[in-house]
Amino acid sequence: MLEHFTNALVLDIEDSGELDKTVYLFTKELGKVKAKAKSARKITSKLSGHLQPLNFVKVRLVEKNGFQITDALVLDRVKVCETALAVLEFIKEMTYELQPDKNLWILIKKTFQNLKNNKKISYRPLIEALGFAPNFALCNVCDSKYVVYFSKTEQVFLCEKCASKVDKNELILME
Repeated sequence: MLEHFTNALVLDIEDSGELDKTVYLFTKELGKVKAKAKSARKITSKLSGHLQPLNFVKVRLVEKNGFQITDALVLDRVKVCETALAVLEFIKEMTYELQPDKNLWILIKKTFQNLKNNKKISYRPLIEALGFAPNFALCNVCDSKYVVYFSKTEQVFLCEKCASKVDKNELILME
């Protein structure tokens, strides 16, 4: 049984069973982690208030047949808004479990700090940190070098013209 004590961003929570929750975290040391929070749906749970999306937390994870959250403490909260939730969804969809990336962690913290300070955020640095190269990309359909969008589902770049033919919910504006 291994124990990890690390900083994390709560990406998402789902109900699991009668009283438990499944929590998706992006941690500093482990990358994305799916962990169980036992009895987190109880009214007297000490964890439920801390394990909300957009919370940066200090978390203790016990690894035995998967991860279980034993302690969590909020370090910082990001105001809930459409942009913040979209960034969380992007991180959850585009990262793999147990693939630590400290540079991505630093970039995620910086992105949410900019959002808290009412600065405009860009997906371009996140896309680059995930290993895609927008500066050298061509449109996947017409080979135009003026790419503006990134498709999350197809993981390709698209120009303005070609993106108009695609569902806008799967596209990320890179600027």
